[in-house]
Amino acid sequence: MTSHIALRYARLVRFSVVVLAAALLAAGCEDPSIRFNQMGQESYRAGDYTRARAAFEEAIQRNPDVGEYYFNRGVTEQALGNFDFAIFNYDMATRLSPGIVPAYRNAAQCHLEKDQPDRALAVLETGTRANPYTAEAFINVAQFYLSRQNLSAAKLWLAKAVAADPDNPVAHREYATILIRTGERDKGIEHLRMSLERAPVQPEVSATLSELAPPGDQLPPPKPQTE
Repeated sequence: MTSHIALRYARLVRFSVVVLAAALLAAGCEDPSIRFNQMGQESYRAGDYTRARAAFEEAIQRNPDVGEYYFNRGVTEQALGNFDFAIFNYDMATRLSPGIVPAYRNAAQCHLEKDQPDRALAVLETGTRANPYTAEAFINVAQFYLSRQNLSAAKLWLAKAVAADPDNPVAHREYATILIRTGERDKGIEHLRMSLERAPVQPEVSATLSELAPPGDQLPPPKPQTE
């Protein structure tokens, strides 16, 4: 972030920060950063993004080593349409806490808003390297390719999601969906079954499975291993 942008950013939030800080100090909070973060979340849910941003800014000032605070500020900046500021905050969040997988997805969305698909993809792939056993990180890359109608690449990344976390029902469900779309019906049914084994309460998956493989349909039983 350039110096003039940083200065403008600070001016945007400082007045509200001072007001919030005074209120918390008067209340005698022992850990103001946590309370500021909570206030920011409350303001965000209420749709007051400017006040939320000010609260998250103060939380960061009080404790600059918490990735969650930067992530929350990034979400607020994204809601306000400030995509450069949002990307900066998501980057800070993942530097401090690489396991905040939604930060990679949100940063990618901001890059797409700026018509930077290559940067979006690079961020998502970084998320998979930082979280090699987290299916969500791989699903994020697959969704990027799905949005571009690249089914073969999406299928590859969903297979990686299943391999990264074989116990993740969402990974099996999403993989099954694209397998069925690309003509691999039986394999898709197999992964739908795997999804239900891991999370039995999925009405839509159950309905799809019943439609594709009704009772009495002679299909091979699920394999014990994943693919």
